[in-house]
Amino acid sequence: MSDKGSGPHIHTESASSAADERAISSELLSAVVSLIPDASVVVDEDGVIVSVNQHAEELFGYPLGSLAGIKIETLLPERARSRHRQHRSAFNAQARSRPMGEGLELTGRRRDGSEFPIDISLAPIVSAGEQLVIAAVRDVTEQRRASATSAELATIVRSTSDAIISTTLDGRITNWNPASESLLGYRSEQVLGLHISTLVPDNASRILEDLLDAATQEKYREALLTKWIHLDAHEVDASVSISLLKDQSSTILGFCYVIRDNTERKRAEDDLHRLLEEEERLQRQHAMTSEVRLVLLSGASLEESLTLICERASEFVGATAVAITVKDERGLHVVAGVGPVAAMIGTPLPPGTSFSEEVIERGEALDTPRRGDRSRVQVPEDLPGGPMLGIPLLIAGAVSGSLTFIRPGDAPDFDANARIFAEAIGAQAALAFELDRARKGREQMMLLSDRDRIARDLHDHVIQQLFATGLGLQSSLMWVKEEMTRERISRSIDVLDDTIREIRNTIFSLSQPIGGGQALRVELSQIVEGSSVVLGFSPTLEIIGLTDEGLPDQLVPHVLACAREALSNVGRHAHAQSVLVCLNVDLETVHLKVVDDGVGIGSPERSSGLKNLRERASLFQGSLTLSNMPEGGTSLDWVASLS
Repeated sequence: MSDKGSGPHIHTESASSAADERAISSELLSAVVSLIPDASVVVDEDGVIVSVNQHAEELFGYPLGSLAGIKIETLLPERARSRHRQHRSAFNAQARSRPMGEGLELTGRRRDGSEFPIDISLAPIVSAGEQLVIAAVRDVTEQRRASATSAELATIVRSTSDAIISTTLDGRITNWNPASESLLGYRSEQVLGLHISTLVPDNASRILEDLLDAATQEKYREALLTKWIHLDAHEVDASVSISLLKDQSSTILGFCYVIRDNTERKRAEDDLHRLLEEEERLQRQHAMTSEVRLVLLSGASLEESLTLICERASEFVGATAVAITVKDERGLHVVAGVGPVAAMIGTPLPPGTSFSEEVIERGEALDTPRRGDRSRVQVPEDLPGGPMLGIPLLIAGAVSGSLTFIRPGDAPDFDANARIFAEAIGAQAALAFELDRARKGREQMMLLSDRDRIARDLHDHVIQQLFATGLGLQSSLMWVKEEMTRERISRSIDVLDDTIREIRNTIFSLSQPIGGGQALRVELSQIVEGSSVVLGFSPTLEIIGLTDEGLPDQLVPHVLACAREALSNVGRHAHAQSVLVCLNVDLETVHLKVVDDGVGIGSPERSSGLKNLRERASLFQGSLTLSNMPEGGTSLDWVASLS
């Protein structure tokens, strides 16, 4: 019995020892797991959690003691559980200490369903003869975020258009991004290890020293414009900012240079500066033009206007001397100027020697780098010999003037802006001439209008009264028998005729100058029309030939006076019913013909009127011919030479 009993007893004792051994091992395992600083769980071969520490329960958001006995896949998202089982089976088949899912991004799931990135390390253990796995779980949210930030920063550094260079504290280059290569031309392998000063010209080193000093003291400084040396040795305009380079523990590693290419910015600034200068120039030009126009319209004399134009032009284009030259019937001469050329005002310039004459002849703007290259005119000794610009002036419809600018010998040539202004101020000078011509024309018209009124009054009142008196005396002769009385009346009639003739000459002189074929036509028509009062009918007027080209000014009054005298004679003596007045002008002569159908010339008792006509003709190597017409009447032919 005892033997029988001893067997079971011994067996029972042996089983109890094994259970105690296993129980002790479980307690030891739990103690070890609780001491692990990371969240840890112990899983059996079926994936059931047999032990867990407090860190794991807090990490996954479970109450204390609630994780033991559940499947490990509960702590994973549903989408990862199937694959996790495969990994777990594979690990159990070849158990060894290693990270789980090497190369994978693992995700944990909390009790509330939220997910977070995790890193798992696995270690196989045997406890009481059973194969277990200890899994150390770590929340890597911050690490992942830091890695993403580092990757993003690296991408930014690689892809940014700014050159980013890092150096050690002593200035040796340690990093060189693609934008640095694009900006300065060096590849990374060419510059790594070089001192940063090799890329900076001497005249820019002071700026970098100031920036490095500010960075060392951790003072903020805005990016400063400086220069860098390109691989091909040309200098690059760029702005640079410098900051300290630190690690996560704030240990200073070196400096970080951020360099921005300022080529486009500098070009834009230059363009803006140029536009601002252009706007200022246009404003000055507008103000100057307005001032000149105000003076022109205020009634200033031509001399005052042209002098002001020369003064403003000299200031605007930096010309030491400015002159306005005109070519007219007196030849080429200076009419206005400032600077040394002012002494030449009124001076005639010899033909073929003047730059101004060349401008007028060619009718276009000309320039030359030296005055002596294009001008051989005697000039004052202090007249500069530098660049010269000439602008043609359109006066009275033709290029007959020039505006000339002369700069000092060391001055630059005239640029496009100077030429534009010179042409604009030249137009003002031409306008000054036109306004002066219009003003003189207006004054002349006012004078002619006044003189025409006087002439009209003389013609309509005084001459008519004298003419009527003469006709009355002439008609009285037939009643006078005494010879002496007849002689005295005849002399009185002659005196009246002479007086009428002088008054008519005065009227003609008041109507001058005529100047031009069109005015001659008008005046001759008025004379023919006016004679109808004496004749009792309107004569016929014919004008043939080149009168539109205009007769010489000195000949026009004589033609008109002869026409008036001939019609007056017809009215007094011919008793005509019709009169033809014909003016024919050719290249050599002026021929005035007056034909009537009256009683004929006969033998006139007084010839003072005819004598006057002959004298006028003789002044121009001409002639006067009177003849009776076969069918009755008289033909008067007055001819003057144009040669």
